Amino acid sequence: MDSVPVNEPVAIVMAAGKSTRMKSDTPKILHELCGQPVLQYVLDALTQAGIRRKLVVVGFQADKVKAAFANTPGVEFVLQAEQLGTGHAVMVCEPSLREHQGPVVVIAGDQPMIRPELIADMLRRLKETNSKGLIATAVVPNPFGLGRILRDESGNFIGVVEQKDATPEQARINEINPSFYAFDGPLLFDSLRKVRPENAQKEYYLTDVPGILRTGGYKIVAESLATEADMYGINHRGHLAEAHRLMQDRIHQRLFDSGVTIVDPRTTSIDSRAEIGQDTIIYPNTVIGGPVRVGRNCKVGPFAHLRPETELADGVIVGAFVEVVRSKLGEGTAARHLAYLGDATLGKNVNVGGGCITANFDAGVKSQTKVGDGVSLGSGSVLIAPVTVGDHATVGAGAIVTKNDDVPPGAIVVGTPAHPMKK
Repeated sequence: MDSVPVNEPVAIVMAAGKSTRMKSDTPKILHELCGQPVLQYVLDALTQAGIRRKLVVVGFQADKVKAAFANTPGVEFVLQAEQLGTGHAVMVCEPSLREHQGPVVVIAGDQPMIRPELIADMLRRLKETNSKGLIATAVVPNPFGLGRILRDESGNFIGVVEQKDATPEQARINEINPSFYAFDGPLLFDSLRKVRPENAQKEYYLTDVPGILRTGGYKIVAESLATEADMYGINHRGHLAEAHRLMQDRIHQRLFDSGVTIVDPRTTSIDSRAEIGQDTIIYPNTVIGGPVRVGRNCKVGPFAHLRPETELADGVIVGAFVEVVRSKLGEGTAARHLAYLGDATLGKNVNVGGGCITANFDAGVKSQTKVGDGVSLGSGSVLIAPVTVGDHATVGAGAIVTKNDDVPPGAIVVGTPAHPMKK
């Protein structure tokens, strides 16, 4: 990674937890959410907020987490061998940040709904208020289980109290700490050395740091910058399902704003990496998974499945019960129903009949099918890859085109195996 100036913001992402309530051998930050690991959304938000250097604190199944994000730009891993609380998770990063002089953002890796705008606001307000620490708070109707924000009679921040340590009066406070922090870097680690595990959990709380800084005469602010959606965390599989719904709402809204019609969002699942062009219509019960690219004025579904590395040019129709993966469909091409197109490149204005498939898998090898412009692929036809069908050729209904038995441009082939039709 290119060297980051010592006064530029960095981030610490707490991702060492065991995810006990997930009942899983996989860390919760690696569970899939709308096509990507939960942690990816946090890292993306940090990057979009302008933070280039990201220290990910790992513990449970650390090797799996490292392997999943080994090639992610700007990510460094710090091992928390023993999980002794949120404060301890940040403490283990001190050797990596010994030379750092700028702000440090601290967030959890299991809160994928956090927006880059919020992170940018935190850094902006830390600077504008000339503070040494900032907590982005949220006001929620049901604060149970969350740390409460304590203020004096003038409304100034005085501290955070965890649920298990709260008095009945404090437990009624609705302003909570979602664990979104920004600190002056050197003062953060200086304060952490003063934290003691004197609480019900016997852990080192990061929430003690603002109070320590305040006692030391430094300005600390707590501002209601976060929404309830920002703070949505994942602790069990029910949370994961709800996060999927929330993320889908966000993805759908982005597509609505760009001119895409989604007929029934409730039954439509779209990967966060998908790109879909203006005036395209997505019909019900469609799944778009992976980094898929769909052009303008396309029609997809109902009951269609677009898998990773699919590219649809403008005006393509992918209809009911059609599956496409690792394939490119040219402008005006139509596969209206009951087809499988895998590892294929189709030209412009190709008509794919119902039941047509590309047989792309053979003894562990996936081979390519190439179909030229203006080709007609009959109902029930099978193209056994590797094979090429030339421009304006016709493959008759039920024909089986065997591998390496290419169909010349303009030819008409029928039968099993496919052969030129007698005139």
